[in-house]
Amino acid sequence: MPGLWGCRRRGRAARTACLGRPGTVGPWVLAADPDLPLWTLGPYRDGLRAAVLAGKLDGQPAALTELGRRLGTALAGAGAGADLVTYVAAGRVAGPPRDHAERIATGVATALGLPLAHLLAPAGGRDLGRARRASRASPPPRPPPTARRRLAGGRVLLVDDLTTTGGTLATAATTLRTAGARQVEAAVLAASPSAVGPGPG
Repeated sequence: MPGLWGCRRRGRAARTACLGRPGTVGPWVLAADPDLPLWTLGPYRDGLRAAVLAGKLDGQPAALTELGRRLGTALAGAGAGADLVTYVAAGRVAGPPRDHAERIATGVATALGLPLAHLLAPAGGRDLGRARRASRASPPPRPPPTARRRLAGGRVLLVDDLTTTGGTLATAATTLRTAGARQVEAAVLAASPSAVGPGPG
């Protein structure tokens, strides 16, 4: 795995600066799973954070699909390859739809010209974002998602809206590998620098 585009400095501030480089989408090393390459448009802050929140919270779902297209276009330009696209599925809860990852994955798949497959069933347990807002304490980890079907090898691109710790992506990737995926890579709109490992070297 290549280093962080030459960003071999250590520490969160260094990773934030490197994440924000124009035109650099990855692959990064996910701290929670060093075997899972991570692609992202940039750090979860400033304009990118505002765009993600607008799509998720302000009733602009089409914005998420468009951001997904931009992510897919960036991945194509960087030479990322896969056989199909899937996403981290969200369970049903009261309130606004939570199909953020599916909408982003639709845009990514369209830009890459790949099929979109519904491979993961939602994980059980409380919604992590809501649990964090309800309590200052860290919520207990959710169980991993389950695979909807077996896979006969292949390269899977796993999409989510963002990653803050990398835990959700790591457990979902493990599920896909166990189901038979030969290779799994992950793509998110934005990443917290704490989710990104320092890379080799």
